[in-house]
Amino acid sequence: MPKVTLLCGPAGAGKTTYARKLERRGAVRLSMDEAVWDDGWRQDEPPQERLDELYAGLQDELTRAVAAGSDVVVDLSLAERSVRDEWRRLCGAAGVACELVVVTAPFDVLWDRVKRRNDEEHANAVRLTESRLRLYVDGFDWPATDEDARVVVTG
Repeated sequence: MPKVTLLCGPAGAGKTTYARKLERRGAVRLSMDEAVWDDGWRQDEPPQERLDELYAGLQDELTRAVAAGSDVVVDLSLAERSVRDEWRRLCGAAGVACELVVVTAPFDVLWDRVKRRNDEEHANAVRLTESRLRLYVDGFDWPATDEDARVVVTG
């Protein structure tokens, strides 16, 4: 029976590193950052309509992968409960169990990782200032206890 792992956490927490580990074990990895990059967007963010289409494509890919018997890891920030609930409903509709894994690190570790990636040019190099990262972390809707999340601290 396939399993879906939903990753949740801020930029620089180590979600993609964690997701790639599961991918090496055979899971299908779904990444919005990579979907946007593969669609040709670099510095600018696509219009909301295009983001919605790419997002729906990831959800369709999850449905196809679990129907084919594959495990899936969803490599997104899942920064809002409503978004996490949406993915959980999708898993339920597909008849598969999902596990929510919160990947996090102390702020200084997050900032160090993001700062290093700011000079890189690839799908997972999200450019953020320290103040923008602080706003993002402070506004993050961390999972409540009833979401039964497992926490992985990476730094």
